[in-house]
Amino acid sequence: MPRHQNTAAQRARQAQRETGGKYTAELRKATPTESQPAPFTLGELLTACGTSPDWTGEHPVVDPEWAPEMFDFAPLGGPVPYSTVLLLLGRLAPASRSTELELESRNGFHSLIVACGGRRFEMVLSQDDYLTERCRIPGCESGPVSAYTIPYCAHRHLAERPEDELVEMARAWGHAQREEFSAGDPAAVPLGKEGDHLIEAAVAQCPFLPVKTALIEAAYEEPEMVDVVYFGEQAVQVQYAMDTEHLQLERVAQAAHRRIQKLAGGRCACGATLQIGAGPKVPPQFCSTACASAAGGQ
Repeated sequence: MPRHQNTAAQRARQAQRETGGKYTAELRKATPTESQPAPFTLGELLTACGTSPDWTGEHPVVDPEWAPEMFDFAPLGGPVPYSTVLLLLGRLAPASRSTELELESRNGFHSLIVACGGRRFEMVLSQDDYLTERCRIPGCESGPVSAYTIPYCAHRHLAERPEDELVEMARAWGHAQREEFSAGDPAAVPLGKEGDHLIEAAVAQCPFLPVKTALIEAAYEEPEMVDVVYFGEQAVQVQYAMDTEHLQLERVAQAAHRRIQKLAGGRCACGATLQIGAGPKVPPQFCSTACASAAGGQ
């Protein structure tokens, strides 16, 4: 069996897990056709970027004086800017030359989406040096909350992730912020809007407490270790920062809870009035554990 057929099957299985779609439908989407180039390797793209002659056609989107220097690369559906490809190669470092990429979609000479190892990048084709990472869900046009630690969009797909993944992303974001900011002041590690987005997603899925705990402990310290790691006034400041963050994230969670219930019209599917105190394992749009279980909410 050709290599790209094995890869298409793997991509279909991954898409099935992430979107809940049928495997056969996802396989049809993932299998290359005459209009969808087959996957290619990082080495092939690097070689083409270094050896291909300049594309000499007329750019149909921008005037000649503004058009980027491009080369033709069939697996990406046509000409692409040298500089944007180099940016992509840099973002994928230190991946090996055998790493596979694929063209997800191309919009003429305006832009394209290329995918690699679950990551998705938009390459603008009408100017130099314009590359943006996108949410990891195929077809999503939104950017991720954080490309490296929270790789899903806040608008929709982050809230669809399972509990263990939300906790892992919370831990990764907390560690990243601690590494960047704690050297100056271990009590001044910001969780920012990214932390709020994680909490909002956790409220929608129910694992608010483990996500909140993972965020704060990764950014600061485990409560029982504060007096071991820090001393005197610094320990007091770190503990105060953790307590303050707990309260802040509680407020974010309550606001997210009310917002979801408002979108649900204030009523559960069974007709009962929605209450914030329905229970720690009850999603905001349900009135009880029984209703959530009956609807597959747990």
